[in-house]
Amino acid sequence: MRYEIILTQTAIETYEAIFEQIQTGWGDKVAGKFEVKMFEVLHQISQTPLIFKSIVEKATVRKGLINKNCSFFYEVNGNEILILFFWDNRQDPLFT
Repeated sequence: MRYEIILTQTAIETYEAIFEQIQTGWGDKVAGKFEVKMFEVLHQISQTPLIFKSIVEKATVRKGLINKNCSFFYEVNGNEILILFFWDNRQDPLFT
């Protein structure tokens, strides 16, 4: 079974901010590699949505990893995966 990926408006905004930061700091090539990796990981969860662990604070939310500097948070609802937002791991931690 393949799950449909849906991005919230917050997910789109946070992804664009991180992408722009990468593009500005490291150039188009690195930003392009980041984008490819993001699509690969989203494709992976569309086939195996429970591959990443749920967070302690809310069991229905899972934390996925794009690379060591970027994570994303999502929920599985029926046959849909709702991407809540992306997170730059170099920021202060969301959860302690």
